[in-house]
Amino acid sequence: MPFSAKWFFIYYLSLALLFMVGGGYLIFRKDKATNWLLKSANDENPPVLLIRTFKYVTLFTLPGLVISFFPFSWVELVFCLWGLLLLYIGATQLVRWKQSRKLIKQSRKNLPMLIKRNGAIMLSLSFAILLLAYLVIERAA
Repeated sequence: MPFSAKWFFIYYLSLALLFMVGGGYLIFRKDKATNWLLKSANDENPPVLLIRTFKYVTLFTLPGLVISFFPFSWVELVFCLWGLLLLYIGATQLVRWKQSRKLIKQSRKNLPMLIKRNGAIMLSLSFAILLLAYLVIERAA
């Protein structure tokens, strides 16, 4: 199995597990996640948990972008670009934390529904990412 296949298998598997656990947590513990988000909105600085999560996902995504060229794979390249786009969107919200925290406080009533919806999206994405991991294994075999 080539190095790129091993890398993307580990990348897809760890990202799918992260999305599965995170999505399940957001679905089943939406009140606790809402309270954490509202508590974080009272702080001047963005939540450290989100910063660390973005940092570690970036540490996997950037090398994956380079590795997707050796051997070239459209699937891995598009996935890494999609991941970088999501990281950019999330990091933009953290950079504009002053405005983001005001929006969080204003939409206090809608937060549980939005958190549950995001958890469902994360959970469904985790299964799609697991299918990508299976695709990597099938192509390498």
